[in-house]
Amino acid sequence: MTSHRKVHALVDRVAAGDLHAFEELYRLTSPKLYGLVLRLLRRPELAGEALRQAYRRIRAEAHTLRPQEDPVCWMAAVARSCALDMAWKRPVGDAFEPFDAAQRGEDPLASERRSPALIRLLSCLGKLPEERRRMLLLAFYDGWNREALSIYFDAPVAAIRAWMARSVAQIGECMGRRS
Repeated sequence: MTSHRKVHALVDRVAAGDLHAFEELYRLTSPKLYGLVLRLLRRPELAGEALRQAYRRIRAEAHTLRPQEDPVCWMAAVARSCALDMAWKRPVGDAFEPFDAAQRGEDPLASERRSPALIRLLSCLGKLPEERRRMLLLAFYDGWNREALSIYFDAPVAAIRAWMARSVAQIGECMGRRS
C-alpha cells in the first residue's frame, strides 16, 4: 500500500472528476479492498461484484471524505458495507460456508472415542446458552469471522465480539475447575 497522503490526494482528485486519479486509486487500493470483500463473501464472483459496487460508491462519494479522515479506512468501510449488503441479499441456503465439506478432515465431535479434555470441553459448552454455543462453534469449529457471525445473528460486530469474549471466559472458568 502507499502513503495515506497520496491516497487522500487521489480521492480529492477523484472528487473533482479526474478519471486518471480514479484509475491510479483503483490500482493502489483494489488488492486490499478485494481481500476484504473476499474474506466476507468467500466467493470470488461475489467479491468482484462487491468491489465494483464499492468503487462506484467511492467515486460518487469521494467529495464526502473529510481532510482528517484516513482515506484507506474510509474506502475499506465503503467496501465492507457493499459486501455486507450483498451478503444480506444472498439466499439463506447460501450462507457463509468457509470450507468445502468434501475437504474436511476427521470430525472429533463425531468420533466414538473422545479424550477427557474433549469431554470436559463439551460439558462446558453445554452450560452456555444455545445461541452463544452455536456462535462459538461457528467461529472456532467452522471458521466464521465476526462479520459473518454479525450477519447470521443479526447483531453488531461489537456485540458479537463481547459475547464471544464472555463465552470464552466462561468456558475457561469451567475448564479450569476440577469436578
